[in-house]
Amino acid sequence: MSSPTDPTAPATGVPTPVDPTVAVAALAGHRRPYLIGVRHHSPALAVALPRLLAGYRPEVLLLELPPELGQWLPWLADPATTAPVALAGVLGDGGGPAFYPFADFSPELVAVRWAARNGVPVVPCDLPLTDPAWREREPGAAPTPGRSFADALRAAGSGRADEDLWDRSVEARAPG
Repeated sequence: MSSPTDPTAPATGVPTPVDPTVAVAALAGHRRPYLIGVRHHSPALAVALPRLLAGYRPEVLLLELPPELGQWLPWLADPATTAPVALAGVLGDGGGPAFYPFADFSPELVAVRWAARNGVPVVPCDLPLTDPAWREREPGAAPTPGRSFADALRAAGSGRADEDLWDRSVEARAPG
C-alpha cells in the first residue's frame, strides 16, 4: 500500500509523504460531505441523490460493488437498460451466488446514471468476490470476535440475516 502524498509538493518524481495529522485536520476543516451513505433501494434517497450530486459535483463516485463487476457499470448507466436489473457473480471457487439488484428507486443506479451523464468515473469499492471474508461465517451466526461493529448491530437487531435494524431505524422512518 502506498502512503499518501502531498499534492502541493514540488514535482520531483519522488512522492513526499503527508503528515497524517495534517491530512486529518484538513479533512476535518471541510464543511461539505465527502461521502453520502446510501441505503439500497431507498426511494427517498433516490429522489434526493441527483440534487446532492449536482450540488457537490464529485470527482469520483465509489460504489459498494466487487471490482470484478465494475466492467458492467457502463451497461447499467446505458439509457437503454431498463430496471429492474441485477449484476451477479460467484463468491470464489465453488462459492455461492452474489446478487446486486438495481431498480429505478435504487440510489446506486441513480448515482451510476448521473455519473455517466456527467463524465464522473464510478469505482467499485467492495471486497473482490474471491476474498475469503465473504465465506467466513454462516448467515445468522453470531459475529466473529474482532469483526465489525455493524456485524454486531445486525446480529443484535432481530437475528435476521438481512438488514432489519436499518429498516426499522432508518428506512421506515424516511420521508416519502
